[in-house]
Amino acid sequence: MNNFFPTLPLKIPFSPGISHWWDPMWWIFQILVMSFLLLSLRKVALDIDRDRGEGSKSQRKSR
Repeated sequence: MNNFFPTLPLKIPFSPGISHWWDPMWWIFQILVMSFLLLSLRKVALDIDRDRGEGSKSQRKSR
């Protein structure tokens, strides 16, 4: 299973290797960041949909 999971692409000179805790923490960090980005995008999309819905309702009333 060498090189199966992606890791941080940094070479640390004179390092005996990356600690065992690094890979799980990197995955948890990625999951948290992506969750935050997806929830933020969802909020923006729902706000846009809500604004468009209110705009189309006001156009229907004015006709």
